[in-house]
Amino acid sequence: MESINEIISTLNKLIATHNEKLANKKRTTENIKSRFWALMRWDYDQSISAYAEAVVELAQEARRAEQEARDIDQAVRESNEKIADLRKQTVNIEESIQNINLALLEIEIDGFSVVKYSDSLYRIARSADNANAFHSLGEGEKTVISSLYFIELCKGQKTAASVPLAKIVVIDDPISSLSHLYVFNIGQLIKKSFINNSLYKQVFVLTHSLYFFYELTHTNKDSRSESQHLYRIVKNSHGSSVIPMKHEEIQNDYQSYWSIVKDPATPPALIANCMRNIIEYSFNFVQKKDFNNVFQTPTLPTDKFKTFYRYMNREPHSLGQNIFDIKEFDHQAFKDGLKLIFEERGYSDHYIAMTK
Repeated sequence: MESINEIISTLNKLIATHNEKLANKKRTTENIKSRFWALMRWDYDQSISAYAEAVVELAQEARRAEQEARDIDQAVRESNEKIADLRKQTVNIEESIQNINLALLEIEIDGFSVVKYSDSLYRIARSADNANAFHSLGEGEKTVISSLYFIELCKGQKTAASVPLAKIVVIDDPISSLSHLYVFNIGQLIKKSFINNSLYKQVFVLTHSLYFFYELTHTNKDSRSESQHLYRIVKNSHGSSVIPMKHEEIQNDYQSYWSIVKDPATPPALIANCMRNIIEYSFNFVQKKDFNNVFQTPTLPTDKFKTFYRYMNREPHSLGQNIFDIKEFDHQAFKDGLKLIFEERGYSDHYIAMTK
């Protein structure tokens, strides 16, 4: 009986323990988890300890790197401040003033010059009057001085604190209102200062003048193909387009007038003006015939050519306005009128050749 009672007592204790676990499932589950992770922690203690040490070391290294970055940023700011201070000490506009004045003398302009206005500014002065004379300059003179200033500006920076960067220069027809002598000089300056200068990454030059164009393009075919690209910008009623162009395709002004006249999409005012230029060049300049006498053809005053006759006998500068007095522009009637003039004057072969 004692043995049986002992077995029953032991079983009752086990049952009581089991019932207690069932009665407290959450605590029992947490105890199991705790024992499981304690075992896992023991098994992987070496790896976890190594990871913890690595995290501490990496955090310390990150803090050191952040501090070094802050120190470098501070050093860069201090260096930039020093550079700006040194530039302020070394920037001298006297050289630019001298360059501009020498360039003016080279192109035989001695009526005005550039004088120093402050440490970083200069202005225009007449030889007899030191007051600001920029507004007294003619349009061509303003173009010249603006071009010379632009050349000097591109050599350096706008301010002493500016950071040097790669430069791309865009020059849009800088020879407006200039005589051919100035066109040549400005062309040579641009060629020397920009095109033949490795300081600039790219140079774009736009112009309407073939004379100026020829001044800038390299005469050597190999040099031209290596460093220059030629394009033609075409604009008509359909919009504008940029077309690659070979050097051999370049036309003179007279040929260009014929190209414009042949394009029906060209604005009417431009067609009429180019026709007048063609007639003036062909008969007034080449054939030495008075412009008005060219139109002494009985057929021209007829109804078909009345509009053409009217506008060809107007002043050329008024064509841009007067051409729109009529509701419709008859491109074919104008072409027929132009053809009639060449036929009546005995130059039908020339007309055929130019209109091919």
